[in-house]
Amino acid sequence: MAVARLSCPHRHRLTFYGMNFTTRNHYVPQWYQRRFMHDPKGKLFYLDLEPDKIAHPDGSFHHRKALRRLGPKECFKDDHLYTLFFGEHATDIIEKNFFGPIDNIGSDLLDFFSDYSPSDKAVEGFQNFLRYVDAQKIRTPKGIDFLKKAGLTSDHQQALGLMQRLWQAHCTIWTEGVWEILSCDNSPTKFIVTDHPVATYNKGLFPGAKACTYPLDTPVSFLGTHTIFPLNLNRCMVITNLGYVRNPGINPLKERENPRYFANTMFDIRTVQTGRQIDEDYVLAIKYILKNRARRYIAADQESWLYPERKLKTRHWSKLGGKVFLMPDPRKVSFSTQVLVGYNDGSAWGQDEYGRQSKDDDPKVKELRDKEWAAHQKAKRAWDSMFGPLDKEDWIKYM
Repeated sequence: MAVARLSCPHRHRLTFYGMNFTTRNHYVPQWYQRRFMHDPKGKLFYLDLEPDKIAHPDGSFHHRKALRRLGPKECFKDDHLYTLFFGEHATDIIEKNFFGPIDNIGSDLLDFFSDYSPSDKAVEGFQNFLRYVDAQKIRTPKGIDFLKKAGLTSDHQQALGLMQRLWQAHCTIWTEGVWEILSCDNSPTKFIVTDHPVATYNKGLFPGAKACTYPLDTPVSFLGTHTIFPLNLNRCMVITNLGYVRNPGINPLKERENPRYFANTMFDIRTVQTGRQIDEDYVLAIKYILKNRARRYIAADQESWLYPERKLKTRHWSKLGGKVFLMPDPRKVSFSTQVLVGYNDGSAWGQDEYGRQSKDDDPKVKELRDKEWAAHQKAKRAWDSMFGPLDKEDWIKYM
């Protein structure tokens, strides 16, 4: 085993195991940052939302420059963010053996999902894509601070242990949601990168609300929570809870039906909605959320894209983007209630739309479905009224 030694201002005579020990950890991968650049070899406009204060001998101070031009190598990084220390020894196993494989898979799958179509690759890549998204959510300084809060610890090393154990916690709920990939090809403003790229938004929870004050994010288990993840300059993934799509008039702060983590579930790859072109105000609203949910840094290919609040029609949290903001088209969501799978050995497995084992005879389940059915039909009529009837091609595709 190769061993390298170097001095550290806070730790003396540390021993770093492994060749080419990684001390600089990018919590937003460089390859992901380049997806938001017209010139991948160029630089980003990198904005510090809370620039440091520089003290002067006379007691006054000035702030560091907030806006800089930096390449991806210099953005969204911290030294030893993922390093594990054991006394005088240290290892970069998390960077190399945990995030390394996840990033290798993720970079390819983001290309695929940016121009998504149901295929064998979607079947094979779906779970790995989810794993990457969940890793991206918890690997940031904000994500690690959340783990410290959840684990009731201030110890960074303990938080790294929690990160590995809680990885994939959101995947079950996301799998049971409704997915849409939004496009902004015709908008003059594009999506941006933040230091916490996987953001959540609930119109019922303003940024200062207790449930989403730093380092918390709006819980994905709340019915009205949308998960937002930009894929590149022109594409953004949005995942919305099924119960909210069926009944958009319900209290968005109510818990979704049967919320759970680390459970088996299923996803129909044919149901991912694609092709919707959103206008500039819609893009600005998404960027406003991303900026608001960032910890400290955001970056963009053009300077003006960093300030969506300057052009937004409204900054009112519950009115961003209009009446059906971030909602997928309910007419493209079938009212299915059960999934059954048969295996070659003659066995079978099944669940209902909320991951419960067969409960069709439960009166509470029937009552909920009756309410959701009526609300779903009302939502579909409302979309017909706002956008005109669903065209034949989409009707065939999603029905």
